[in-house]
Formats: sequence, C-alpha cells, structure tokens
Amino acid sequence: MDKRVEENLRVKRLIVDAFFTLLNKEDIECISISEVTRMAKVSRMAYYRNFNSKFEIIDFFLEDVLNDLKASLNYEINFWTKEYGRSFFLIMKKYRERILLLNQLGLSSMFLNKFTDTNKDFAGDMPMSSIERYKLHYAAGASYNGTIEWLKGGCKESIEEMTQSLGEFMHIYEYE
Repeated sequence: MDKRVEENLRVKRLIVDAFFTLLNKEDIECISISEVTRMAKVSRMAYYRNFNSKFEIIDFFLEDVLNDLKASLNYEINFWTKEYGRSFFLIMKKYRERILLLNQLGLSSMFLNKFTDTNKDFAGDMPMSSIERYKLHYAAGASYNGTIEWLKGGCKESIEEMTQSLGEFMHIYEYE
C-alpha cells in the first residue's frame, strides 16, 4: 500500500479513536472538533481533509469494521456459509464496545444500512425484481438484532453457538 494512503488511514483511525473516547464521556452534540483533534494529536486541517462531520467519523468507523469482515473472507465464498457467520461474529465481538455505544445512542440504523450493503456486495448482482433480494434484508436485520442482544449479554455464547443459531434460524446451511 502507498505510504501516503497508509498515513492517511493512520490519521483517520486516530481521529476515530479520539472521537469514540469522547463519545463515551459526552453527547455527540457537545463534542467539538477541537477536542477531537487535540485528543488525536492531529491538526484541524487533517480532520477537515478527511471528514466533513462527526457522522462521517462514525461512517468511516463502520466502513472499517465491515472492511475487516470482508478482509477475513474469500470473496469467492457464498455469504450464506458458516465461514461468513463465524467471521461476522468474530468481528462484531472485536468491536463490541463501539457497536453497543452506537446502539445506545440510537445510531443503529447507520450500522444496519452499512451491513445490508455489505451483504449485497457479497451476494453480487441481483435484479431488483428478484424476490431473493428480500432475503438479504431479512438476513441483515436478523443478524444485526440477534448480534446486538449477544453483545449486550456479554458474548456469553461461543462464536460457534451463535453461528449455529443464526444458520438454523435462517435455514441457510446445515451445521455439521
């Protein structure tokens, strides 16, 4: 990867980390860009070069989470597989605190929309007239809501148990 791209990603992630640290302590409306840049130890110019709003920080974080999911999988797989389920639960557990914070703040729809788009990416081209497209939305909603409950409960069930439960619920694969 180009060094400039790597550095830009590093700066964006510093901003995300600072923003979420502040978001744990105060309302989103009360967080100033000055606070974020000071905590991230980056310039205001660096902030504005990368983001136009605090919601774009959240959006970048969610993209990063889902890129982590995509990177953990082979794009050639069918996303209705145990491999996808395992990777999904591993990634959600990794980002548990931030996902729950967004949920608590009423920002769940941002994540659900990104997750649905990721499912569409994995599913590939599908005609808008296809009844199959609804399965993507069902899967995203069920996966998201069940996962939020699992995260809230402290991830007591194993990733294997969650993968099995989701697969059985959606009748999408046989769990061996």
